[in-house]
Amino acid sequence: MTRRGVLLDRDGTIIVDSGYVGAVDDVVFLPGAIEAIARLNAAGIPVAVVTNQAGVARGLYELADVDLVHKHMAAELARLGAHVDAWFFCPYHPEGVVPAFARTSADRKPAPGMALAAAGALDLDLTASWVVGDSDCDVGLARAVGARPLRIADGHTDGPADVERVRDLAAAVDLVLAEHASGSVPTAPANAAFPTRRYHDAGGYAADYSSELARAMSSVDPGRFEAAARVLDGAYERGATVFCCGNGGSASIANHFQCDHVKGVRVGTGLLTRVHSLSTNVEILSAIANDNGYENVFDFQLQSHARPGDVLVAVSSSGRSPNIVRALEWCTENNIETVALTGFSGGPARGLATVSIHVESSNYGVIEDAHQACMHLLAQYVRQSRMSDDDVSTQVF
Repeated sequence: MTRRGVLLDRDGTIIVDSGYVGAVDDVVFLPGAIEAIARLNAAGIPVAVVTNQAGVARGLYELADVDLVHKHMAAELARLGAHVDAWFFCPYHPEGVVPAFARTSADRKPAPGMALAAAGALDLDLTASWVVGDSDCDVGLARAVGARPLRIADGHTDGPADVERVRDLAAAVDLVLAEHASGSVPTAPANAAFPTRRYHDAGGYAADYSSELARAMSSVDPGRFEAAARVLDGAYERGATVFCCGNGGSASIANHFQCDHVKGVRVGTGLLTRVHSLSTNVEILSAIANDNGYENVFDFQLQSHARPGDVLVAVSSSGRSPNIVRALEWCTENNIETVALTGFSGGPARGLATVSIHVESSNYGVIEDAHQACMHLLAQYVRQSRMSDDDVSTQVF
C-alpha cells in the first residue's frame, strides 16, 4: 500500500445529518462539500466514503435505499466535476431490530473494517492518510488504523487536544492539500491503534507488538507512578485496606494485585498489608449481579467493607465500565482515595480517580499488559523502598 487517501464520513461531513438519511429526498449537500471533493480529485488523492448506516439494522430503510442514496450523491457530484472513488457503509448495529443486521461488526466505526477495505480497494497507506468526520467514531476510526483525524468542529470545542478541528469539509481539504503538496506525512495521534494491517508471520507481529507495548508504557506520566506509590504506601503504613477491582482481563490483574501486594511485598520486608480483590468471589459477584444489577457488584461490596481512609485500585481498559465508574463515585463520596489504571480515552474513570495511571494505547492486549506491568512495578517499588541497598541487591524481585 503506497498511496495517501482521504476517508470521508457521510452525514454531517458531506451531506446534512438530519437523522437517518435513507431516501434520496433527504439528501442535502453541505455548502462547499462537492467543490472540496473536486479539489481532492484534481490533486489525484483517492477519496472513499465510510459511513455507519444503522438505519438498516433499525428497520428504518433497506440496503437498496442506501445504494440509491449513494447513486444519487454520485450523480450530483459528477454534475459539478467531482467523484468518490469507493463507497463503503456498515448496516449493522448490536441493538438493531432486523435479525440479519442486529449484531456487532468489525466494519462499524470506530472499528477499522471499512478503512481496511478502502485501503485494499484503492491501494492506500492508511498511516499516511486522513480521516475526516464530525463524530467521535470518526476519530476512533483514524486511531484504529493509524491515520490522521480531522474533526469537523461544528461549533464544539471539546475533544482530544491532539485532534485537529476544522469548521467544515472545505477547511479539512485545505489542510490535506497543504500537507500533500509539502510531501509531509500526516502525524497520527500518539495512541493510534495497533495493528494497522494484516501480518503474515508471528515473528513480525511479535516485534511490532513489543514496540507498541514499550511505547504504551513510555506514555505514562512518571509522576503518576510516584503519586500512586504514595497513596498505596500510606495505606499500608496506617494499616488501611486496599481494595482492587476489574472486569474480564482487568479482573485477573486485580486478583494478581492482591497476590503481589500481600505476599510479594512481604518478602524481605515483613510488611503486613491488607489487600482485598472485589473481583475474586464468584458467589457474591453473581448474587449481587443477579439481584441488584452487574453495575453494582463493586460499590455494593465497598459499602459493607470499606471505611474512610481505605483505598480502591480500579483497573479498566476503557474507563467506562458502569460498575467501575459507580465504585469510583462511591469512593469519592466516602473519603476513600482511588487509583485508576486506564487506556483508550480513559473514560470517566480517568477523571474520577485521585490518581490516574493512563496508558496511551487502543489495543486491549497492550493496555492489559501495561496495566499488569504497572501493578508489578508498584508492588516492587513499595517492597524495595523498605529494604537496604545490600538487601535489594541480594533479593530476587
